[in-house]
Amino acid sequence: MDTKRVLLLLCGMDLLLVVMHLAGYFFLFLVPTGYIIPLAVNFLVLAVLAYHSTRFRKRWTIAGMTVILPLLLVHSFMVLLWDYSYTKIDSPWNKQSVVIEYRHFSLGETTYQYNFYKTRFGLVGKLLDDQSIKMVIQGTEHPGLDAEGILGMESAEWITENTIRFPAWQGMKEVHLGDSELGRIGESESIRSEEEIITEIEAFMEKTKKRENGYTIHINGNQLVIRYDEAADESWIEVTSEGDKGPIPQQQCSRIEPDEERGYYMLQECTHRWEYPLFPLGSE
Repeated sequence: MDTKRVLLLLCGMDLLLVVMHLAGYFFLFLVPTGYIIPLAVNFLVLAVLAYHSTRFRKRWTIAGMTVILPLLLVHSFMVLLWDYSYTKIDSPWNKQSVVIEYRHFSLGETTYQYNFYKTRFGLVGKLLDDQSIKMVIQGTEHPGLDAEGILGMESAEWITENTIRFPAWQGMKEVHLGDSELGRIGESESIRSEEEIITEIEAFMEKTKKRENGYTIHINGNQLVIRYDEAADESWIEVTSEGDKGPIPQQQCSRIEPDEERGYYMLQECTHRWEYPLFPLGSE
């Protein structure tokens, strides 16, 4: 047996996993069991080498096994204790997917923890550290939903190629896979601050009440235009997007209203659906 070659391969595998971990990348098929499989592989390979090696080499391999075995046992216990579940949501653009890692625990109140990985081919995922969601629900306020229902996974909606929206029990939650939180909206729009966008929406709401025909704003890739038919004395909001690829399909809506419970400005009385989330309310 070529001991040196086997050890080089083993060290190469370990180094790859360490570098990926530091960079925030993970093999998704290993995520549910953590590093139990790599640790077990290290232990078994060293055991085989110890059996076939000379006395000097055997001492080193046995020393390595005595280090790995406690790590394997402790890590296995931690994985069992964490008890994470996993689900995958594919993008309708067929370019990437989101893998959700979630669990909950109760200590008088129930805490729900959701971590997100983005992946393109399903083999390697990038952990989105800054997009994790944590919700704490008091026992008397619990709606009786499971972890999937608390986040609203079954009703998740891709509003852009890089943004997925969840109708969570504590209000709308968005996870951004790209560098820009505003997704696919053009460069001039992406540099606007949240306060500037909210100011534009508030101004648009006032213009809508005054029926100022032709007044236009752009929000998250959608163009909103006030239309007023003087002969019929009717007004509406025309919603469009370039190539009809915006988060809200092309249609007509009646008004925009702030919804404090959901935490969003809502387009209401629309053609295809009663209402659509348009933009988050201010952080304050």
